[in-house]
Amino acid sequence: MFLAAMVFISGCLDDTTIENPGNKTQTITSEQIPTANLPSGLTFMAIHETEVDIGSSSRKAIEGVYRGDGDEIYIDVFNTETPESFLDEYKAQYKEANYAPFTEISINGHNATQVKYYITINGTQIPKYNIIWTTKNSMIKVGGSVNVQKVIDLAKATNS
Repeated sequence: MFLAAMVFISGCLDDTTIENPGNKTQTITSEQIPTANLPSGLTFMAIHETEVDIGSSSRKAIEGVYRGDGDEIYIDVFNTETPESFLDEYKAQYKEANYAPFTEISINGHNATQVKYYITINGTQIPKYNIIWTTKNSMIKVGGSVNVQKVIDLAKATNS
């Protein structure tokens, strides 16, 4: 039990896939997932290991969960030796979109991409937003909200 807890806390992940056997994930620290000094109206709920679909494969990440005003927003941190190619793979999911899904923005002094995607609720298309960017050894995705400003504010809180 203690060993399992230590592995979870350390965040050791292996992101090797059949399509990308050399993409070994490094240790992810929760420092990229803020738990204090959060944007107004957001509350940190949990941090856990998860799998997120990126392109044609599922990738391991450490995920921070936040709630506010009935909304749930996530920070997913994917540590990888090739963050730029990981970002390209993420963006490739939108190549068939019949709208412009990407807007280039700046977060904490570096380039990021605001991603707009649509979900259908009761037959109505509702836009939701993610912010994605890379650091030296990771790709970070913040989002899953209809409120783009909440997503931007939480992305800024990562200080990444």
